[in-house]
Amino acid sequence: MLTIRELDSDHDLRTAFPLMAQLRDRITSATFVDELRRQHADGYRLIGGFANERLVALAGIRHAHTLSRGPHLFVDDLVTDEREQGQGYGRELLASVEALASAAGLPRVYLDSRATAQGFYERVGYTFLTAIPCWKEVRRAS
Repeated sequence: MLTIRELDSDHDLRTAFPLMAQLRDRITSATFVDELRRQHADGYRLIGGFANERLVALAGIRHAHTLSRGPHLFVDDLVTDEREQGQGYGRELLASVEALASAAGLPRVYLDSRATAQGFYERVGYTFLTAIPCWKEVRRAS
């Protein structure tokens, strides 16, 4: 059973870096807390799952409302320590995130998934959409 709580202090956020780095290889320890603080200003919250007082899972979440999806909770980041996968920690943390959405009156949870995690999300009841995200890098205006 996980102990689940929001990570808010700089110490907690720094402690979360090695685990988040398993998911997000572009981040660096030097900028991690500052990046989280910028996201926090836009409503991002980092939720930690602890087993025996050790951080084993993270979820980065935010409330959102779009014309296409309406009100929802968006999971930007969900990671379970690679050494702890298969223990049910990701499932438990995601269930906690879903409970937060329900308590906030948000009818749905959305997330983007890596191909390697698709089976996990299907097993916990998520439906995959047919939309294919795309992006283009733009240059800064001078």
